[in-house]
Amino acid sequence: MEKQNANREPVRQSVHVDCPREDAFRLFTGAFSEWWPRELGPRGGGDCDEVVIEPWEGGRVFERTRSGKERDWGSVTVWEPPRRLEFTWHPDAPRDDRQTVTVDFRTEADGTRVTLTHHGWHLAGVATCLAHFGRFITEQMLVAF
Repeated sequence: MEKQNANREPVRQSVHVDCPREDAFRLFTGAFSEWWPRELGPRGGGDCDEVVIEPWEGGRVFERTRSGKERDWGSVTVWEPPRRLEFTWHPDAPRDDRQTVTVDFRTEADGTRVTLTHHGWHLAGVATCLAHFGRFITEQMLVAF
């Protein structure tokens, strides 16, 4: 029983990015479609054109296909720029608030620490992918200079 409960601990990933907290939050949310690995989506990336996080509490997290069809992945439950974001997670499935993703943005001396915590991941077996965000930020910083 103890091992079963251990497998249900939240998945937590953290990455340091070389940009101010405000930029990290803006790029994580506003450029979600640019860094999110679509192959990890509910349909393996197939006809996904973009992935959107609506920037307000109660906003949707959704996929838009090339044909314009929208598929809900979750909804924003906490919107506190540039500090914190939280949303439910149930890609292409009936609404289920047992899975939540919390993303915290903390200033570090030379950038921002972004920590993503996925509660209830065992319900869908979805792996988190914060490393993709770290690579995206690095690419953005290289382009900016």
